[in-house]
Amino acid sequence: MANDSISNKLWSTCNKMRQDPGTTGALQYVEQFSWLLFLKVYEEIENEYEAKATFEGKTYNRNIDNEYRWSVWAGQDTYITGPDLLEFVQTKLFPYFRTLSGNRTKETIAEIFNNTQNRMEDGYLLREVVDVLASVDFFGDEDSFAVSSIYEGLFARMKSSDIKPLAEFHTPRVIARFMTEMVVPKIGQTVYDPCNGPSGFLTEAYHFMRPQEKSTKDKEFLQKESFYGKELKALPFILGTMNMMLNGIAAPNIRKMNTLSINLFNLTEKYDIILTNPPFSGTVRGIESNFPYPSAQTEILFLQHCLRSLNDGGKCAIVFPEGVLFENQDSSYTNTKKELLQNYNLHHIIRLPKGSFAPYTPINTNILFFDKTGPTKQIHFYDLPIPDGRKNFTKTSPITDAHFDEIKRLWDTTETTDRSWVVDVNDVIERNYSLDFRHPNQSSIVALPNSKEIVELIRNGFSLMEGLFDEIEENLSRHIKCEYEEYPLGKLLIRRKEKIDIKDRQKYKRITVKMHGKGIILRDQVSGNSIGTKKQFTVNSGHLLMSKIDARNGAFGIIPKDLEGAIITGNFWEYEVNTKLLNPDFFAFLTQTNSFLDFCIKSSRGATNRQYLEEKLFLAQVIKIPKDVVVQKKMVENINGLQNLSKKLVVHSDDYKKHIDSIVPIFLEKVFGAEI
Repeated sequence: MANDSISNKLWSTCNKMRQDPGTTGALQYVEQFSWLLFLKVYEEIENEYEAKATFEGKTYNRNIDNEYRWSVWAGQDTYITGPDLLEFVQTKLFPYFRTLSGNRTKETIAEIFNNTQNRMEDGYLLREVVDVLASVDFFGDEDSFAVSSIYEGLFARMKSSDIKPLAEFHTPRVIARFMTEMVVPKIGQTVYDPCNGPSGFLTEAYHFMRPQEKSTKDKEFLQKESFYGKELKALPFILGTMNMMLNGIAAPNIRKMNTLSINLFNLTEKYDIILTNPPFSGTVRGIESNFPYPSAQTEILFLQHCLRSLNDGGKCAIVFPEGVLFENQDSSYTNTKKELLQNYNLHHIIRLPKGSFAPYTPINTNILFFDKTGPTKQIHFYDLPIPDGRKNFTKTSPITDAHFDEIKRLWDTTETTDRSWVVDVNDVIERNYSLDFRHPNQSSIVALPNSKEIVELIRNGFSLMEGLFDEIEENLSRHIKCEYEEYPLGKLLIRRKEKIDIKDRQKYKRITVKMHGKGIILRDQVSGNSIGTKKQFTVNSGHLLMSKIDARNGAFGIIPKDLEGAIITGNFWEYEVNTKLLNPDFFAFLTQTNSFLDFCIKSSRGATNRQYLEEKLFLAQVIKIPKDVVVQKKMVENINGLQNLSKKLVVHSDDYKKHIDSIVPIFLEKVFGAEI
């Protein structure tokens, strides 16, 4: 069966899933489709392994027991449907896969199923989907892994219709292929993507390196020791792991974790090749101490991570929004770029035109290529050509391999053209590490976008916001099953009291807590001789600080990292979190709730205008929280995800408004007879 026919057939399963009450959301039926497709195809992969072993006179031990093989439970011989099928999937199939162990492949399958679930609630519709998948022969071609291109094509088709929340994980295949070809990964080298998503870069690297196999040792290295990835979110982690396995990597080294939680000051994991496309415009808090140049912006933190993760002689290709290039006021950006130029050879910057990531984002992007081979001396810039007669790429006229032909020809030369030019590193330093250089022979006059471009930008902006709304809905509907337990605050909080002796000539940071939930602020920084005779106490970051006088008015908060070691008077109480029972980040969110404020109000006693918090009453207040600290951590990740989505929505809303506002000057130009 031709790939297009298979793709159309598989697409029909998605239409069936839309009818199910459990898979009405786009993300849900992508997840549902993925685990079903994986089980179907993985059995066919194991069939191939078994046949090859038999031909060679060897024995192949399957990773999936007979009862749980696709052909058995989904086959016609033991035909089950409706409630019986749902019961089997829920009570037998998923529990079995979630407990697989014994080798790396089994553990990977277990990790996949521990991060996904059966979303369909109608067993008869589920049976229809299973029947469609069962009728497809993925291995009709000579290439055993031709299914990978079908899978990726279908995934792209999903994203381009209504799976907008997946846009942030998508790098067009032609861009990923170009980046891979330019860094030339070789067998024996390790390839890493810290923002792995659906494994687009790793699969491209695998297909580039696979023809280099010369021996069983080469194949073994490719399978087990070549490819590494990290991914924070559950769905792209599932898709990425499955994609690697469907491409022929039996045990991919992909970990579900927050890459930015890794402390760069004691980093031990190093790689030869890094290929990645970090999330744009993301913000994070609470991990600044992991980085030499702290920032809340994820894009610059990922650049720092890539710099420190590269082996000597290693190569990196990374996609960045244009803002990273021109920003030279924020010290975290300038210091990171300073380190990049001083310790690494930033040899190429490819400026991609508008629409290169169409229809997923209208943001201008660049690809940076650098090696850990010594300092930068000069940078080759190249403006990628846009289609003839057009201002940008679009969904219907996307970027193609042919658009990279000229830069491939120029790659190892110093030739300059009307699209390429060279910048000396001293020019970058003079501009305080701004990398926003335009072609010296290009006009400085910026052309006003035409009407069609503006409308296209507005449409793209609307699509991005619609996708974010879908993802917010998915996060809000996500329920983490767990056991709850009631605890008095006295079990969860441990009072601290570290008195200090004030020294006259020493400088001290004095802090206070503002009312109405406005948090903890630095009051002033003074010498010891001006503090006075009151007892002073040190405070520690991550602890709860409460005003005895105004806690009932919201004067409490978590001490931030930059105020570690500051001092307070005896008018405040400081509490450490009992981490055996309570995740500190989870508790920080609890302090933002009305329930916590109620605890303070109920525990305050005294005259109406001067009520003090009574510690005994406060610590006796009872709160119900998830019993498992690991579950609390998962809830924190979900809350952080919602906050990041909210921030992205604000950013895209602002961009959307700018595009709307730009319609007015376009209209005025038209009224006054300008060429549009």
